[in-house]
Amino acid sequence: MPFAVEITQTGKPDVLRETDKATPTPDAGEILIRNKAGAVNFIDTIIRRGEMPEGMMPDLPHIPGVEGAGLVEVLGEGVEGFSVGDRVAWMGPIGAGGYGTHSVIAAPYVTRLAETKDFETAAAIPVNGMTAYHMLVNLGGAMAGKSVLVHAAAGGVGTMALQIAKHLGMTAIASTSTDKVGYAKDQGADHVIDYRTENVTERVMEITGGCGVDLTLNPVSGESLKSDFDVLAPLGTAVLFGFLAGPPAGSFAEDLAKHFQKSVSVRVSDIYTYFVNRPDQFSADMATVFDLLETGILRPQVTALPIAQAAEAHRRLEAGETTGKLVLSID
Repeated sequence: MPFAVEITQTGKPDVLRETDKATPTPDAGEILIRNKAGAVNFIDTIIRRGEMPEGMMPDLPHIPGVEGAGLVEVLGEGVEGFSVGDRVAWMGPIGAGGYGTHSVIAAPYVTRLAETKDFETAAAIPVNGMTAYHMLVNLGGAMAGKSVLVHAAAGGVGTMALQIAKHLGMTAIASTSTDKVGYAKDQGADHVIDYRTENVTERVMEITGGCGVDLTLNPVSGESLKSDFDVLAPLGTAVLFGFLAGPPAGSFAEDLAKHFQKSVSVRVSDIYTYFVNRPDQFSADMATVFDLLETGILRPQVTALPIAQAAEAHRRLEAGETTGKLVLSID
């Protein structure tokens, strides 16, 4: 019997409930996927707590999960390039239902999965891999010889960013907490800064011989954006993709003016802007990202729990007890 784990009311992780569901039917251009694994993301916990920005909170009950992997079960009218039974990975919008046995996903956001890759590993890739690739390549102009500072480098996106940056020939500098320094080194970081015991700005300038970095990837913001401006090289770019420490602190105008003669730029990255507005390009990039997985460039660190332990997965994520990606196995 098809089922899903739902958020029936906002609150602590124990509000998650397993409920029987009817199998959905794909419309034209869509694919019905029998999920074998679905990944857990911070957005799932924010929705569960009822803390989405005004106007963005989905109606309840809500099935979390915006990425997963499984088998093609039904093809909607007009879908080409896929067959029933294909092993696939996918990324979807809020409400895509990754915490359930079935998801209906528009064809551009589905990609074939190599026989050599398990579903749990594949489910860990779409959001983090696409976010990292988009910021590095499309927004940051990544290329051999350039340098990047990756904040929160032991997280899911940070892990992917370090691995892609090294593949592209960049110098990768990781900023992380004391207990995750070794992990960041293992992911390929050329240099690791312990932000709890070291001054990030001073260390970056020391590492780069005073030149600064070409790119920063920042999910933290708060006071950290100001320090990013300080460590950017001339023509460098800061990419913001989250606000773990709150919105940028300080006077944006003054902080930019201070570095006017360096011609720095600031980009913000919500992967769903790319997802919605450039579906064909998004699809092509997702195929590239999964090629990186198949060839061993991407090595996601995955912790898999059965879907019956979805509440425990939320607890671990919110407590900061994880490195890499949490995935739910769906039998």
